[in-house]
Amino acid sequence: MLLDDRKRKILEAIIEEYNATAEPVSSSKIATDYGLDYSPATIRNEMANLEEMGYLEQPHTSAGRIPSSKGYRLYVDNIMKEKNLTIKEKENIDAILQSDIAKFENLIKEASNILSRLTNYASIAMGPDMESCTVEEIKLVKLGHDKLMIVILADNGIVKESVVKCQEEIPEDNVEIFNRYLNYKLRGMNFREIYENINEYIEKELYQINTNIVPLMMELNHLLTEQNSNVYVDGTKNLLDLPELKKSETLQKFLNIIETKDVIKELLKNGYDGNINIYIGQETSFDDLKDFTIITYKQSIHDKEVGTIGIIGPKRMDYKKVIPTIKYLGEAIQQKINQGGEADGRK
Repeated sequence: MLLDDRKRKILEAIIEEYNATAEPVSSSKIATDYGLDYSPATIRNEMANLEEMGYLEQPHTSAGRIPSSKGYRLYVDNIMKEKNLTIKEKENIDAILQSDIAKFENLIKEASNILSRLTNYASIAMGPDMESCTVEEIKLVKLGHDKLMIVILADNGIVKESVVKCQEEIPEDNVEIFNRYLNYKLRGMNFREIYENINEYIEKELYQINTNIVPLMMELNHLLTEQNSNVYVDGTKNLLDLPELKKSETLQKFLNIIETKDVIKELLKNGYDGNINIYIGQETSFDDLKDFTIITYKQSIHDKEVGTIGIIGPKRMDYKKVIPTIKYLGEAIQQKINQGGEADGRK
């Protein structure tokens, strides 16, 4: 429902004041401090109208009002003006992302750390889910006389690698046979399909060539099965001193969210690639989230999802600063991904 100009200005003032103080807002406070050309009586009547429309709530212990999830949604979508990041803030983000981070999952973790520091909320991130990916190439590289590096390139551009120590030296021609055979057998196959059937049609055939294929296959299996959709949470201490978490019930819900991570993981999987996805309070079906907001940004390459970054905080959040911060960081990461892919075909 669209609001007239007066209601919009009063709702904006209430949200700005509540965001700053965490205290219910009175009509006299708005009339005195926000330069609106309306009398306290007019503001009081409009606050009652906004409450009836569902944009404000009135705590039982106070005559003041606080924004509802619906009020925050209108504010985020139609009222607020985003703050521009300072040159210094952009430079800090760019400098960190310029470092040579070998694995995308490490980049996601670093981005989570940056978000926590810049927003003073808890940051959340999830690495790529590889189970639905397929193998684009497998490469074996001999390191010394008794070590092999195994590298798996997935079709979403993500690289997984590990070093395998063998019991004895593997001849170069054996390494080349393994290389050709693994690519012949596994290229284009789904990760789950491979690790569910790998011993049936690979190990027996290659074992006759060299028994060192056993540890190699074990490590290949490990790379395919290791947990990839890990949820990382950073900066939870930033929230523990907030007024919202002084209530034991709210604190317990927050701890449940952080400890189990199931709710966070579910929301991180949702949303649209390359866009800000905002979940405010009761907009989710999770009761534990009714006092919180989660904002996420999904990353992709070649139309494949490769990870998500975001933050979790109270509904009383500095949306004007947080949203452009996540946007800038998300776009910077996306640019780094694209540059990496262009550097050597699929880096």
